[in-house]
Amino acid sequence: MKRQIYIHPYTLRSRDSLNAKSKRVEHEGVLIRVEGDRGYGYGCIHPWPELGDYPLDQTLGMLCSGELVPLSQRALYCVEVDMMARSENRSLFDGLAVPRSHATLEMNEGSLSATVDAGFQIVKLKVGRDPVAETDFIREASGRFPDLVWRLDFNHVMDDRAVVKFLGALGDDVRDKIDFIEDAYPSESSPWVNALGPFDVPMAVDREVEDACGGFGVAIIKPAINDPGPILERALDETRRCVFTSYMDHPLGQAFAAWEAARALQQFPDMVDTCGLITHGLFEANAFTEALGVPGPDFYSPAGTGLGFDHLLEDLSWKPLK
Repeated sequence: MKRQIYIHPYTLRSRDSLNAKSKRVEHEGVLIRVEGDRGYGYGCIHPWPELGDYPLDQTLGMLCSGELVPLSQRALYCVEVDMMARSENRSLFDGLAVPRSHATLEMNEGSLSATVDAGFQIVKLKVGRDPVAETDFIREASGRFPDLVWRLDFNHVMDDRAVVKFLGALGDDVRDKIDFIEDAYPSESSPWVNALGPFDVPMAVDREVEDACGGFGVAIIKPAINDPGPILERALDETRRCVFTSYMDHPLGQAFAAWEAARALQQFPDMVDTCGLITHGLFEANAFTEALGVPGPDFYSPAGTGLGFDHLLEDLSWKPLK
């Protein structure tokens, strides 16, 4: 029997654009709620169409007709595990340790100062929209805070020559502080990625990580769209580092990513690296972001059963998905 899915639409508002392919600051998604034999479970669907996802309306229309895409499939899995834990009156985080995280850095002085003050040691910056301004910012920030380690996400907006020019402009001292470059090749190119890119900087793969080929050293796992199991098994065989990140989505989705990262850390303690699970500070505050506390390198699981947020979720308005 098909179970009724209920949805609660939401809009997150960021202070700045969140990737090099888009200038928007309003980000729409839905929380989903499904009733089963054990009660209710919750999940999150938050598409990024500019990065290849179906738009939200299309994703929900397909879900209503029984057709699943990676976002909705993973959201329904989240619902199941959340429902089970809630029915047993326990938190999914019981007995687990969540890996520490890097900061997703906005390119401004306020974000940089807050990041350093919060104790982050690794920062991730989305680059590719304004290479000259970005290289200037990184050089200046690295000079002021020489202990910061950098992760640069190119979001497939530069070709090989542009990436070489970008890294060359940073200089040797700054390049030595780069942990890896992510998606530093055009999106239309084949996901064949070397272990080391220009200037021998390690390379990471984000989108299509399940099918990527080559000797890339870092696999970025987004539980919102990726089943971590096969990626982790392959990473073990091929000696890759794994970095779990949120989908820059609702705090419920952020909590799901943190839970998956904690499970992976328990099973593969030497393979799971510093993650990217702390993204709620990128958005205007609300009751859910406040439940996660002040952003810092440690993830503090929200109080409650399942993935938490019990009373906040119960107080939302829910409508049937039609």
